[in-house]
Amino acid sequence: MSGAAQRLAELSRQLEPCEAADAGLAGFAGMAELHALGERQVHFAATQAELDRAQASFAALTAFMAQHPDRRIYGIHTYYGADIEDARDPADWRRQQEELLGYLHVGVGDPLPARVVRRALRIQARKALQGHSAVHPETIAGLIALSNAAALPPVPRYGSLGASGDLVPMAHAIAPVIRAAGAKGPRDVLGLVNTNAMMSALAVELFAETLALHAAACRVTALASLALGLDDEFCAGGTLAINPAHHRNREAGARIARAREAFLARNPAQIATLHQDAPPQPRYSIRCTPQVFGNALAQLHFAAERIVAEALSVSDNPIIDHAAEPIAIAHGGLFYTAGLATAADQLLDVVCKCAEVLNRQTFLLVDPAQSGGLPRNLEATRGDHVKGIHQLVNALEQSLRAGGVAARNMTTPAESYNQDIVPGSMAALLNLGERIEIARELTRGAAFIAERGALLRHAGALPEALSLAAWPAYAVAAA
Repeated sequence: MSGAAQRLAELSRQLEPCEAADAGLAGFAGMAELHALGERQVHFAATQAELDRAQASFAALTAFMAQHPDRRIYGIHTYYGADIEDARDPADWRRQQEELLGYLHVGVGDPLPARVVRRALRIQARKALQGHSAVHPETIAGLIALSNAAALPPVPRYGSLGASGDLVPMAHAIAPVIRAAGAKGPRDVLGLVNTNAMMSALAVELFAETLALHAAACRVTALASLALGLDDEFCAGGTLAINPAHHRNREAGARIARAREAFLARNPAQIATLHQDAPPQPRYSIRCTPQVFGNALAQLHFAAERIVAEALSVSDNPIIDHAAEPIAIAHGGLFYTAGLATAADQLLDVVCKCAEVLNRQTFLLVDPAQSGGLPRNLEATRGDHVKGIHQLVNALEQSLRAGGVAARNMTTPAESYNQDIVPGSMAALLNLGERIEIARELTRGAAFIAERGALLRHAGALPEALSLAAWPAYAVAAA
């Protein structure tokens, strides 16, 4: 385990079990540790070895500048981006850093969640502590102190292209540190904004929410299958064992089977015989769910690998290799967040596919010809039915489709054509967040319908909590 990953693991162990851990984040390498960084009760701190490494990087850069005044370094001897040909006096680095912070402090939109901002500050501190950014260690210490504070700066959600990292959002995030103590080194601002930390932090949050939606989709499918009077052959039968390479499908099927067992265990005195006329091959929205949700599990694992890689890696420009003699200064594109754009696309596909399946299941449940004789629209008493909720679920799936845009369709040249290809990572993540909100309500509606159906099949009556009047307060059961 790398030093950064080990430190994150240590931090996560300080955290009491949280909802995200219960949702299964521990099964995705590194994701639970990153998620924990958003918790205020985790006291984040740097080791002395990390601070020494940051000090060595800063000292090596300042010594190099004194010994090689003819060597141009981006952001110190030059202006930024497309204006790189505009020469700057390296001795005037304090004013230049303040100017950079000022012109980037222009974001708009609702602020990102505090958990995301706190996580981003800590991710960026960890990146800078790797000793390749030449950020002054006192500035890094200020960043860490801010991440541990109760009050965090508001960070508007719009402004990041992803091509040069999180320039605009991170300018808002680090502003209190720079404005309180001033820039203490020539790379204190550039080294903290030319990063993917905010996008990585947001991706971690959205990953946990997508994973929770996937788990809920498995539970709703279990209820729907019980409402239709089906046995567990589709999710626990021998057909899932034939293809060993599709082990994710078996895992998804097992999740559905466990949710069925949990429902039946909660209703032991009310178990009815399964519908004798149930078709041997139910509709695909039930029969193929292990394949749909299993593929989604594979996508989740891939997305987690990309997010963790981006969050733990150095993403600066330029990179300072202070171990070389003289130091090596490399101007690469480590801040380019293609991995996060790809992860956003994978998560969006999971969200939309799960929602599509649940929407189709509601069609089966409200139609007596498909449900095996359950009441039309699952009407319990006259007027107490789910026809409106069924229509709501349909409408929400339309909205999901309308916003199902891939990141590749968001990339356009930017910044005077200097950034002539951008990944669209932040736009993709923000769009994903909006889709998740819609999918959460769709899942709630589908769960309401499926739970009514399962209880009508197995109990013949409904509790008050599943009456139409109780719909506004209804919440999807955790298990």
